[in-house]
Formats: sequence, structure tokens, C-alpha cells
Amino acid sequence: MSDFREVQAELADALAGGVVFLVGATRWGTAWVQQCLDTHPYVCARGEAHLSDILFPAVGEALGNYNKQCDKISNRLRAAGLPANAAGLEYGDIDHLLRTAVGLMFRRWIAKAETPPAVIVEKTPEHVAALDILGRILPDARVIHIYRDGRDEALASWEFNIGMSRGEFPRTYPTFADYAEVFAGNWNRAIDGARRFRRYRPESCLDVRAEDIVEDPEGVAERLFNFVGVGIDQDWLKACTGTAWDIAPLDLEPGSWQRSFDDAAKGHFNRQAGELLKLLGY
Repeated sequence: MSDFREVQAELADALAGGVVFLVGATRWGTAWVQQCLDTHPYVCARGEAHLSDILFPAVGEALGNYNKQCDKISNRLRAAGLPANAAGLEYGDIDHLLRTAVGLMFRRWIAKAETPPAVIVEKTPEHVAALDILGRILPDARVIHIYRDGRDEALASWEFNIGMSRGEFPRTYPTFADYAEVFAGNWNRAIDGARRFRRYRPESCLDVRAEDIVEDPEGVAERLFNFVGVGIDQDWLKACTGTAWDIAPLDLEPGSWQRSFDDAAKGHFNRQAGELLKLLGY
């Protein structure tokens, strides 16, 4: 078993090298960016750790349950006229627990890398809704935010869910217009979360349009590598983008929503996210 102090030093090293979270209101584009970055020997982009949506809530629940049990024991001791326990963890301790858990995970990623990486990239698109928490746990972390036209995304998501559903999805959303309104609200909140993070930490956030990846993959890749702080030449750019297209091709057709949005779907979507579409230039 590793010495505790050695592990603590390795955790500090794992988090000190640079952490980038790859997030988005869309999954179209995030996989391409991950594969593009991971091709470079000095970048470690291993995939989805699901920190904010699975790990963090689980740790918080465990801490809460522990404190409840300690409180019950203390209350019984007091009732018996005995000194009560001082056991338990304070709410502020959770940040340290979460940071340690993230460090342990990234430490294992680094151990599997062929060369020591200069930066770690974690891709969980859903983290776009929890950037405030991630920024608190890892204040030096940076964010790459991928987005596309929300109407195209709504249509693609609808078709995917209809194809995968065994009946529950169409019962919940009888018409595409019903789904478009709910999706637009979620898309609006997700984009707003990324914009809020950028407002307070503009140097730590890079916005990338999925449509731009299709139009100019090498230009986008160059921006990505410059942002994460890894030098790259033209040969490496071609190799990285080529690998990304082979592993995670982007099948985007900008404007495809126009064939399927009826007046009701347009009205519902615009009511929730019309202003944001204009702001983003769609």
C-alpha cells in the first residue's frame, strides 16, 4: 500500500499540471474534441468521469448519512447523562473530500499514460450545469464549451429518443412541439451556465461551435491546443484531426430543423430560447 504522504504528493501533482473540463449542452462535438486532444502525447483525455452528476452527489449523501448517525449516537449519550461525541464532518469538509476523489481518479489516468501529460481533459457534457461547483473544487480548472444550434440539437435528440424508446418517451411527449419546448428550456439553462462561468473567468473558458468543427477542423484544433497550452505543428494538427474524424465523425447538417419544425414547435422553442438563438448568431 502506498505511503499516505506519497499519495498526497501525487494528488497535488495530478491537479497541478492543468485540468480542463469538456462540457456542452450537446453531445455533438464533445467526442470529436476529446479524441482530437487525446491524440497528442502531452494531453490525457480519457473520457467521462461523471463527477458532478454521480460522484459529487454520492459523496455528499454519504457525508450527510454519517453525520446523522453521529448525531443519533450523541443524542442517546446526552439522554443518558453521558458526554456526547464530537464526531462528524462539517459541510465545508466536502470540498476537500471531492477534490481528493477527483485527484485519485486523475492520478490513475496519469499512471496509464505513455508519457507524463501536461494537461488532463475530462469530458462529461452534463458538467455544463455544474461549472460553479467544479470551479470551487478546482479553482484553476479551465472549460471548453461545445454548442450547436439548439433547434438542430432538439430534432436530433427527438429522433434518437424515439428510436430508442419502448413507449415511455412518446407518452411523455405526445408531439415534437411538446418536446421542443422542454428541450429549449434545458438548452437555454445549459448555455447560460457556460456563459456565466465565462463572464467571471473569461480567460478560463473557450467556446467552440460544433458547426465550425465541420467547416474548419484544423483551425478549431489549433485554437483548442493553444487554449490547453500544448504546442503543436501542422503535421500534428493533421494527425490529431484525422484521428478525431476516424473515431468520432461529426454527422451534422446545420439547418436540418427547418424540415421538421412546424409552427407550434417554432413557437414553443422561441418562447424558451429565441433570444439566446439571436445572441449566438443562429
